[in-house]
Amino acid sequence: MEKLYLGVDLHKKSCWVTVLDADGRLLESRKIGTEKWELLAFFGQVAKPAAVAVEATFNWYYFLNVVEPLGLELHLVHPWKTRAIASARIKHDKLDSRILAELLRTNLIAPAWIAPPEVRALRQLLRFRAHTVQWATRAKNSIHGILNRNGLRAPLRSPFGPQGRAFLAEAELGDTDRWEVDGQLVRLDLLAAQLAELDREVRRRVKASPVALALEQIPGIGPFIALWLVAEIGDITRFPSAKHLASYTGLVPSLYASGEKRWTGAITKRGSPLLRWALVQAAHRAAVSPRFQDYYQRQRTRHGAGKATVALARKLAEMVYYRWRSAAHRAASCEQVRERSCAGAWSEHRPLVSD
Repeated sequence: MEKLYLGVDLHKKSCWVTVLDADGRLLESRKIGTEKWELLAFFGQVAKPAAVAVEATFNWYYFLNVVEPLGLELHLVHPWKTRAIASARIKHDKLDSRILAELLRTNLIAPAWIAPPEVRALRQLLRFRAHTVQWATRAKNSIHGILNRNGLRAPLRSPFGPQGRAFLAEAELGDTDRWEVDGQLVRLDLLAAQLAELDREVRRRVKASPVALALEQIPGIGPFIALWLVAEIGDITRFPSAKHLASYTGLVPSLYASGEKRWTGAITKRGSPLLRWALVQAAHRAAVSPRFQDYYQRQRTRHGAGKATVALARKLAEMVYYRWRSAAHRAASCEQVRERSCAGAWSEHRPLVSD
């Protein structure tokens, strides 16, 4: 049976699906809802073999979770690169889905990596922790703003420890400010308990991951950032070299060339912004480590603090590549040794050794 090609223009409440055969003939084009039963009813009836192309929009996680068990060949499409290939003045859902199906049929799609379900779950956990930290920071900033608005200065470095809480309790505030401060302190206590639970889970997962343990040895990368890198990169074999990984992070300079002229600009900022953020955070810590302090200071003297941090973040990305490949190779070697040991542990032809 000939292969079918489906292009899906996905939105929150609906999607437009176009079905083409191997010769490009239009078989079906229709709008369906994105409720789970509606997606299963349509895609469950698609004859196999069939390939489905969908752009990496904000709700692609949900679409893949529903459609993956159906056994269709799924392709996640890079939206920015697809627009560069198939730009048009006329744009609507029906046409977009037809373009996706045509690009898929002619093998011209710009694919994006589909993370396995366990990697997507890990990303969700770590992003929830990052959001929890942001909410705690907002609560603290709100209390600092109230103190500044009332001309109060905490005598301690932080007003959120035991002594700082006593200062906040005795501070002369208006009724509304007192209500907000007390409410934000309650929120901070709740977030602190959630963060403690999340950190325990992060440490547990780091101990269970040889790659995360290896990345944690790099200066500036702690348990949380190590696991974050594992989740955002997903599979290191996607990248043939350390330079390819650095390019994926968006930390490499943009390049412009025309004729005999060639010059570089600001970093590209392509790829995952969360991955780039994690590496920059690690670079801030690595800049004061003995291993990278001299390198950072040289870059800072020549280019300034901002560019020096970015340069160090790129160096960390390349180190992550080599550490990851080395850890994966060691894990594979240990597994082979374990399999050989188990295979030779018992055999009816093996001579018995007397005591």
